[in-house]
Amino acid sequence: MAVLCAGSTRQAILLLLLIFVGRDGVCAQSGKNHTLYLLSLLSYPNNNTSLEPSISDANYIIPGAHLAVSDINNRSDVLADYRLELLTADDGCNIEWIALVNLIDYLYYKEGKQIVGIVGPECSDSTKVVASITGRPEIALINVHLGSAPELADRTLYPYSYGIRPPTSADVDAVIALFRYNKWTQAAVLYNSEMLVDYNSFLLFQEKTIGTVNLTYTSSASPTQLPLEQLRRSYVRVIVSFLRDETLKRVLCLAYFKNMTYPRYQWILFEPYDDSNVSFWYEGNQHECSGEQLFTTLNQSIEIQSNNPYGDTSFITDIDEETLINACQYGYVNCYVLFDAVWAIALALNNSIEPLRASALSLSNYAYGKFAYTQIIKEQMNLLSFNGVWGAVQFNSSTGFIINITSTFYYYSIGTFSFLNGILDIDSSKAAFVSTKLDEKLILVSILLAVVIIILEVVAAILVIMVHILNTVYSHRKTIKMSSTRLNHFAYIGCYIILIGTLLYTIMETFDINQKAKDVLCNAFPWTLINGLTLVFGTVLAKAWRLYHIFHSSLKRKKSSKIAIQDRTLIVVIIILFSLSAVLCLVWTLYDPLERKRDVTIAAEKDDLVLLMKESCSCAYEVEWVVVGIVYEATLIACTVLFVFSTRNISIKELQSQGTILMAYLLTLTSIVGGTIYYITRAIGLETDVPYAILCFSLMIIVYLCIVLLFLPPVLPVMKEWPIVKRWPGLKRLPLVKNIPCWSGRLSFMRRN
Repeated sequence: MAVLCAGSTRQAILLLLLIFVGRDGVCAQSGKNHTLYLLSLLSYPNNNTSLEPSISDANYIIPGAHLAVSDINNRSDVLADYRLELLTADDGCNIEWIALVNLIDYLYYKEGKQIVGIVGPECSDSTKVVASITGRPEIALINVHLGSAPELADRTLYPYSYGIRPPTSADVDAVIALFRYNKWTQAAVLYNSEMLVDYNSFLLFQEKTIGTVNLTYTSSASPTQLPLEQLRRSYVRVIVSFLRDETLKRVLCLAYFKNMTYPRYQWILFEPYDDSNVSFWYEGNQHECSGEQLFTTLNQSIEIQSNNPYGDTSFITDIDEETLINACQYGYVNCYVLFDAVWAIALALNNSIEPLRASALSLSNYAYGKFAYTQIIKEQMNLLSFNGVWGAVQFNSSTGFIINITSTFYYYSIGTFSFLNGILDIDSSKAAFVSTKLDEKLILVSILLAVVIIILEVVAAILVIMVHILNTVYSHRKTIKMSSTRLNHFAYIGCYIILIGTLLYTIMETFDINQKAKDVLCNAFPWTLINGLTLVFGTVLAKAWRLYHIFHSSLKRKKSSKIAIQDRTLIVVIIILFSLSAVLCLVWTLYDPLERKRDVTIAAEKDDLVLLMKESCSCAYEVEWVVVGIVYEATLIACTVLFVFSTRNISIKELQSQGTILMAYLLTLTSIVGGTIYYITRAIGLETDVPYAILCFSLMIIVYLCIVLLFLPPVLPVMKEWPIVKRWPGLKRLPLVKNIPCWSGRLSFMRRN
């Protein structure tokens, strides 16, 4: 809108009086001897209660047309020999027959008032009826309408009908062009199921985004029930709103408090208000947020304006902005648009005077059905190009509408969209769009925690290897021989497998390696975990069973009877148990292999959103396989506990083995507590460090229990005889060496008779 020099208060009052006090009482300037009639078809309130009431009230917008007529009549350079007079009638809005009746009445039954152009209708359905009548050869009458239906832009159907506002499809096409420009493929659509801003726009947007944009529709009868929190947790960053006025204000307030603003979210608004009074927004919402907070939410939001951006030509009117605002005091956009529509017809008529004179024709002799008149006026309509109060006006069929894409509330234009050729022109220096490609952040185990676990693994590995070597080298010693060295080899192998599995798990959780390697590690980990624990638990179970068997057999037999179970018998038991676990892992891997998958969530960091990705190994029947594995290992532990519990009151000194009982209890406690906490932390979605630490520490505890209670006691007496211990008396005062007799006596495993 042009900002012109403000006139005096007296001039403005006189001008308004001229507008509203009798249209026929407007004095024509000297020389304007002929009257040309314009018919305005607008939506007036319907007094007949039996009919559907009109959607819009023309009383709020007709002052714009009257002001334009007065402005033209007071100009000597426009229609110098003619004065305009505005006739008004109801277009019935979507009650088409009302527009038809009123049009025919003025065309044929109102004598002496030859109409040279029609302003309106305002509604699309009525416009189609009127345009089809005025396009007939026997009438051939120019009309400039305010309808927005896409088909009204078809000049083959409606040859003499011109839309002063772009069709609905133009706004939708502009938005879709923005989607293509920014490569947006996801968006949320907010609309009120009780009231849509523009149902045609809504349907067109749905239709034209099929296959290109993944839309999330969010509707509610109450704006406070719109699930913005659900959108905030989703990947959607572009929000297209079909809400308006108070409904939109309430939603924007919710968005403000949920921090759903730029640069995290991009808002695109379809006709956000009925009026252009910015103070309406500054008032805010009494119970929600202030106007300043609303503007914070709308920072960098996009509005597709229905007016063309101003061109290089001069403004057509000298009326100051204050007078315009006073005339269109209700703030309706169509009041300003109507001002430009009247001017468009007046300029086309003015520019037609000379071409008509060259053809020996005159506007004063204008008559319906004379093709020469209408053709010349039509040619001048096509050549029009001027800056009106609502934007640039042009009807050139090769250019089409240029849609203005602005920051909300007309702060500045960030680009334009040509409706006819689909060209989007964005000013990159002003535009600021949200990128839907979020930064990805893979949540891995912290390096510090991984280093701690690796240190524990290295220490455990050194101890296991060292004790394993000692058991092998000194296998002829009585204490070691009585500890069933051959059985312990299986426990050693189980510890090695557990340590390898823990290392693989650490690599998988700490480093972002390629997907194929991750899948391999995912399937390798159950093999190491289940089979390693089976060898450890199986060894303890075998020894506990032998202890149980000897104890109960000794009660039934004579003391002189020799009770013995050979190691090879227990080895067969361990091999059978290991084979069962291996078959379980094999079937799992072949039938339902694990894959490394990402669980993605959206989170706010600083001024932007990021995708937080947690990786985990999963498969179709993960829970079922895990339950089978847990049940199998729990069965081994339960049997071990049962056997050692039955021998808790052993009275035969040679059969007492507190180490077996203690280890069985500790293994049970560690497995139950560690496994339970691990799966609880995974289920509730705690940080990756927590379940990783629980699982790894539980496995380390099992390995260290094996070292302390299973592997060390048989070799402690041998360590006592080492020359370094004898040479350095101070070593004997160390707790480990000082208590060798206690360790070897109390914590040694069962000894064969």
